[in-house]
Amino acid sequence: SRLISVLNTSVADAIRSVIVDLSHVGFMDSTGLALLINAKRRLTLRRKGFAVVCPPGPLRRVFEITDMIETLHVCPDQESAARASLPA
Repeated sequence: SRLISVLNTSVADAIRSVIVDLSHVGFMDSTGLALLINAKRRLTLRRKGFAVVCPPGPLRRVFEITDMIETLHVCPDQESAARASLPA
């Protein structure tokens, strides 16, 4: 899928961090969630940062229900995601 190839390229090319902007995404299933978790894990192993932009709404509920807000650094906007994505 397009998400897989974009995430793989982004993870491989990351200089400091990767921010995934889902502001215009209306739906995500468990496969998409797994891809994000895997990308975060791979970046953490390389000491790179990761965050997700997801404004309040139905898609954000997916992250809340699965308890992934903290794990994936899900933020409501680009500015907070930029801060959250700084490598530890």
